[in-house]
Amino acid sequence: MRRFYLFVLFVGLWSTTALAQSPTAQQVAGQITQILAQSTTSGARSNAMAQDLRDQQGGIQAVKKIDEVAKLTVVSLVVGAIAADSANTGDIVVAAINAAPALRNDIVTAAVQSYPAFAPKIYGAIGAAPQPPATLVATPATTTITADNTSTAPPPLRNEDMVLDPAPVATANNDPLETINRGVFAFNDVLDRFLLRPIALGYGTITPAPVKRSVRNFFSNLRAPIRLANDILQVDGTGAANTGGRFLVNSTVGILGLFDVADRLGWAHQPADFGQTLNRYGVGSGPYIVIPVLGPSTVRHGFGLVVDSFIDPLTYILDPYPRAAVGLTEAIVGREALIEPLDELRAGSVDYYAALRAAYFQGRATTLAKGRVAETSAADDAFDTFE
Repeated sequence: MRRFYLFVLFVGLWSTTALAQSPTAQQVAGQITQILAQSTTSGARSNAMAQDLRDQQGGIQAVKKIDEVAKLTVVSLVVGAIAADSANTGDIVVAAINAAPALRNDIVTAAVQSYPAFAPKIYGAIGAAPQPPATLVATPATTTITADNTSTAPPPLRNEDMVLDPAPVATANNDPLETINRGVFAFNDVLDRFLLRPIALGYGTITPAPVKRSVRNFFSNLRAPIRLANDILQVDGTGAANTGGRFLVNSTVGILGLFDVADRLGWAHQPADFGQTLNRYGVGSGPYIVIPVLGPSTVRHGFGLVVDSFIDPLTYILDPYPRAAVGLTEAIVGREALIEPLDELRAGSVDYYAALRAAYFQGRATTLAKGRVAETSAADDAFDTFE
């Protein structure tokens, strides 16, 4: 399973790096062909290995998993390519479908859901009637299976000199790298919708609310040493005393942080990280960036995350694999808490990328002010808590 996640991450990072150069539709088709060829080869090897071990069911499951990885990679490649060169959206979608006709539904659905404003022209490019926004289901491809077990794909689609309006360009929030950011964001969004959100949703469904609250408290308490170190670096005696007192009380009376006893005593949680420390000493935020897998950030915040990882005692206490398991579990717990706010943000946004960027900056402002910024929305509060 660990190799599966690493494969998805590797291919996704490779795809988004390539997308920064605005590939042509033909290049996208070529990359998809390579992905599918590698998937077929890997599937055949896995199946052969399973047959040797007389594990037919295991072979079937392995092939299915490889196919899912290939589908996820193709979809992320397409939506990322559209973000990098939105003027050629029609050509990209058509070329992708010609390269992977069996994934026609997935490609069209992902493209329309990621860029609702382009839906009419996407459907126009493939010669299909627009679908209702709530459905977003493309017309299925017709594939004929012959007696010798080969398939005949539908004839190539043609795009009649289609030109799309360029994607909206942000004029605020310091986002000069928007084209690249949107490509990384598209990959992150697909990874979230197909992998992280379903896992988090499953966790939230089977876990009672009190248990979820205790797990969140545990992880918050686990990161208290990072906050304490940054309080000290900021020469914030009050904050250091508050954080240190909370950690002591919650780690003992609160049973390793499962119960936030300190909050009941009036010692409220206060955020602190190295990005906040840099801000305290006048270092500018730098441009907005979207980090693969991690999501919204700025150059200052991203650098702060790296420094905080060196401050974190777990870096030195745990071996890499257990530490990665802790980080993955924490990510799932944090994503579960964001399901409702982010779903609301997506549903109410014309441009989800811009809306998420605005929410990030508002939530970050709360963090930089040690939680003293008033009138933040539920989504902002969630970002403030789990960033």
